[in-house]
Amino acid sequence: MSSLLFAGLLAAVSIALFVWWIMMLVEALRIPGPRWTEAGHNQVLYVIGMFLLGWLGTLLYVLIPRKDLRATNSAV
Repeated sequence: MSSLLFAGLLAAVSIALFVWWIMMLVEALRIPGPRWTEAGHNQVLYVIGMFLLGWLGTLLYVLIPRKDLRATNSAV
């Protein structure tokens, strides 16, 4: 019984990470290129990193450029 519970929990976490990855990828792609440049980051580099590294690349996107991109958005 506990292995079934573990498998279900693992499946739920995997699905949640996949959905989060897709949401952040779409968010990164919807931000215009000039805003990325204004924030001092490279959109192509982060999007490719998100594809190649999966949720780890997405975590890097959230921790590094996302706050700068939001700051440039609020300044406009």
